[in-house]
Amino acid sequence: MKPRFLLAMLLFLASLVPVRAADIAIANSQAQRLGIRDAQLEKADTGHTAPWSARVVASPDGEWVVTAPTAGVVVRVPVAEGQQVAAAAALVELRSADLPAAGASLAQARVAAELARGHRDRDRTLHAEGLIAERRLRESEAAAAQAEAALAAAQSRLGIMGVSAGEASAGRLVVRAGAEATVLERMALPGQRVNEADPLLRLADPRRLMLELNLPVTQAQRVRVDDELMVEGTDIRARVSQIGWGAADTTQTVRILARLLATQTALRPGQWVSARRSVNATSAWSTEVTALVHHAGRIWIFQRVDSGYRAIEVSVLAQDAGRATVSGALDGMRPVAVAGVAALKAVWLGHGGE
Repeated sequence: MKPRFLLAMLLFLASLVPVRAADIAIANSQAQRLGIRDAQLEKADTGHTAPWSARVVASPDGEWVVTAPTAGVVVRVPVAEGQQVAAAAALVELRSADLPAAGASLAQARVAAELARGHRDRDRTLHAEGLIAERRLRESEAAAAQAEAALAAAQSRLGIMGVSAGEASAGRLVVRAGAEATVLERMALPGQRVNEADPLLRLADPRRLMLELNLPVTQAQRVRVDDELMVEGTDIRARVSQIGWGAADTTQTVRILARLLATQTALRPGQWVSARRSVNATSAWSTEVTALVHHAGRIWIFQRVDSGYRAIEVSVLAQDAGRATVSGALDGMRPVAVAGVAALKAVWLGHGGE
């Protein structure tokens, strides 16, 4: 380009005064000289983005681990990975040498509590008749209270284990499901010796599943909490509930979780699906990909207005080599610039544009 022509072009651009911070005042003749060409927006047929890979996972608040209530040996594990179990279903059977002692402690606590209650009731009668001092009554009431506490503790211990007194005496313990669940992982096998609190099974509530997406940072920036996702090929929907704060070091992706809205679906934990982000179809438009202007990590389109052009921020829903589907505060009745956008961008940024 000749220096004289370049200087003339710069002077011409400098003469263009923006009406507002995001507007560019330019006449039709000037637009033609800059090679600017407009095209009409087309209403998008769909309000969904390009598909993203997603994995079905259990909700963080719908997954738990079943642990051994006492030390013992695993006798049998009558469930398989992926199996759905009902509430109170048998999960693991244990044999424990500690159970008979726990059963005996409960029996002893029950006898001691009954004896202490008898002494307390007798002393209450004697005190009412004036035959014993009040101090002796208080001592018997304190002893009865201590015996009751010891009995409650012994009962609670067996209750936490989920075993009856008869089962404790036999040294047998069956761990049962506290609620309807799906078995995700068997962490103990028959014949294995376990200690108290060792993990036995990992379970998940099949009614509380989520989609896990790992999106590049540039794509994750377009996602917002409460955005709706559609599982491709189904009518299953999910709502974005969590967007990761940081990006993975190796992949530079952001983890996004979306909770499935239906409690009963054919999806299973670990399954891979394709998901699309839903947007308001009334704000989805199709245009030539050359209309997109990138600046400061955001995407803009120059739309025709009475005074010239206006820069409008948009979100790209889908894009291929020729066209892009965008969403934003665009006027479907006005055309957008699809050629010469570099000159418009230079004017926009040089005169107070964002």
